[in-house]
Amino acid sequence: MKRIFFIAVFFFCVSLGFSQAEDDISFDDDLLFSESEDIVVEQSDASEYVSSKQTLKIGTSEYFIPLKFTGHFESDFGYYGTKHNQNSEDNEFKNSVYFDLANYIYFMARLDKTLSVRGTTSVKFPPKKDSIKLDELYFDYLIWDRIYITAGKKETTWGYTRLFSGENAYSLYTDTDYEKLTEEEKEQIRQTIEKQGYLYTNILSDSSDTVSGLLRIPFWTGTLSGIILYNGTSTEPEFEDISAAGSLEMTFFHTTFNIFGRKNPKPETGSTPVTVGAEAKRTVFGTDLYFQGIGKLADDHRDISKYVFTGGFYHLWDGRDPNFGLNFEFQDSYNKELEKNSCRIYLDMGLKRLGKNKDMKLGLQWQHIIKSETEDDKSGLVKFGFIKSGLFPNAEWNTGIEVRYHQIDANYENKIYMIRLGSSIQVKMDY
Repeated sequence: MKRIFFIAVFFFCVSLGFSQAEDDISFDDDLLFSESEDIVVEQSDASEYVSSKQTLKIGTSEYFIPLKFTGHFESDFGYYGTKHNQNSEDNEFKNSVYFDLANYIYFMARLDKTLSVRGTTSVKFPPKKDSIKLDELYFDYLIWDRIYITAGKKETTWGYTRLFSGENAYSLYTDTDYEKLTEEEKEQIRQTIEKQGYLYTNILSDSSDTVSGLLRIPFWTGTLSGIILYNGTSTEPEFEDISAAGSLEMTFFHTTFNIFGRKNPKPETGSTPVTVGAEAKRTVFGTDLYFQGIGKLADDHRDISKYVFTGGFYHLWDGRDPNFGLNFEFQDSYNKELEKNSCRIYLDMGLKRLGKNKDMKLGLQWQHIIKSETEDDKSGLVKFGFIKSGLFPNAEWNTGIEVRYHQIDANYENKIYMIRLGSSIQVKMDY
């Protein structure tokens, strides 16, 4: 315990990210060069009424609902080559080309400041499962200018961790972009993570695949939040099939604290899984320091059978060009039943606004499992990416390399088992 808390003091981090297409190597700076906020639950904008000239007339009624459509299109055409080690069944250097097309339509209808409806649809090519998909459809409702209700199909994120949260945390467990996996493949990854001893730092990581209802009540210096989630097809689900979570976030002396918990659906055998946790965040000299402790209760709900500590820090130096971002997190987990622990690290860093025209970016990402709960295998991956915009109108040139390795002998020697090179042209348009 002392070792865990000592390490947690020395978290250093800032952000930059790599996004990986299904078989490509690409780089995305949205994570790294974004400002973090002391928010547990995404803030609803139901109270922010914005008029629009776009209106939809309902029959012959005198009522008009402001309706707004926006969209995003992106395409990715490129090359990648992969080489596995000699122990692999497929150890020859494979060359391939790939292409991905995606179009997103966002819409928002607002009657007044109290009620709005939002949705997102996507169409992707090449065609595969869920190529045409309703990603989000939900409504925001404001009561008495104090109570916020959001219900429908919507992704919700809780927690202060930046790296070991969302799809970025699962890169070690799949060679494919996590968001492009099927539900069966995602479940396999979840089971793998559980076997490694880790828990999801975002206890609502599955919210995008569920129907949910979120209630938020701001008060004094904090926010009380509650949410229910259901992942099924029944119109009359049993209470045991519904997940419920709650959080209480407060700010004292420039430090934000949050306590939270979640009850998961009851399995066919065993007791209802329950997860509880607490976290804190503070900005010191422009650096965000954060720490989270999360635990899974035992079957009798009287003790914690598994817990995970995550800490890190984030900083963005944007006072002059080029911008530099750094994000680092350390995570340690302990399985009380097996009396074993595991730990891993995640580093994300990059430079932005490079070159004469300020149109180049560099990014580096490193994930490493220091100790595994199930075996002595120490695995990890390293990614390096370069982005050049302005090469063509409305396009970016992405080039990167990815190296995956693991320890395969008792001499503590890391062996490379996969190297992937890739280069692509990405065309994007917002409309």
